[in-house]
Amino acid sequence: MLFSERYSDLIDVGHGEPVDKICSDIDNATKVELAEIMREFAEPQKVSTNRYDSYYINTTALESAIQLFNDKKHGPYIWFENSDFDNAWSNPLAVTFTPFLFDVIELQYEELSDGEKEEFQAAINTVFRQHDMPWLLCEGHLIKMDATQFELDLRQKTLERMRELKDSEPKFQPAYEELLESCEFFEKGSFAAAISNAEKSYESVLKVICGVQKGNADQLTKTYINENSGALPITMRPDGFREKVLMSLPFIRNNSASDHGAGAVPVVIDQNLATLAINLSAALNTYLIGEYRKNTEICSQNISSDDINELPF
Repeated sequence: MLFSERYSDLIDVGHGEPVDKICSDIDNATKVELAEIMREFAEPQKVSTNRYDSYYINTTALESAIQLFNDKKHGPYIWFENSDFDNAWSNPLAVTFTPFLFDVIELQYEELSDGEKEEFQAAINTVFRQHDMPWLLCEGHLIKMDATQFELDLRQKTLERMRELKDSEPKFQPAYEELLESCEFFEKGSFAAAISNAEKSYESVLKVICGVQKGNADQLTKTYINENSGALPITMRPDGFREKVLMSLPFIRNNSASDHGAGAVPVVIDQNLATLAINLSAALNTYLIGEYRKNTEICSQNISSDDINELPF
């Protein structure tokens, strides 16, 4: 689904001048730099025009992305010739309606080869960071952090760690996607759904680490602390750490009616509470993943040592 489709309730292009209530903080200078990055990553491609013959045409990842965008929108929204990309300020992408520019960025990411994707993503995110824009390209999805730089860095680092982990261990995929969805729900103003998905991501990480398929936060944190209490300082009571720290996000979810219905009295979820929930999910996931990696490395070293001791020399 295109960026403009995911956030369609915040974008209006069918009633006169297009209205953008999601990307309005992206200024012209930023768009020019983004367009320049897209030009630099116009990776050459050969595309078959017919599945029944061997005729190919030469194109680029950028041109393919624009063509896909125009096809999906059922019209030539972006007109271009190759020479149009040579000058940064005359680049047609730099003057494109911002949500549509984001559509093409996501499509271009998908068109790039694996080696180019990482560099393209890093370059796009560098532009956002240099212009203090709260946006992040994460595995081909543009998401808005809408937070302070500290919070943005926290979420970005958490998503990066989770992405690295799920690439090597696919069982972390649900937790990664749930945190991404939490950020997207937040930007749509669906704060209850943002809190719910933030907590789901946290529970998913716990389930993987505890090696179980089912269980609520209360059960999962008890299992986790029983198996990992040795990692805590001797001055810290394991049950206190579980109740005061590990159950902080579940407490918010369970007492905000974000996942159980509001009942007879309507419950208004405040934006700040949703921000806290997402940040807690990012922080708790980072802690759990860090401990998981540490324990995995220790186990690996122990196995290696045992194998060495068994060698016949």
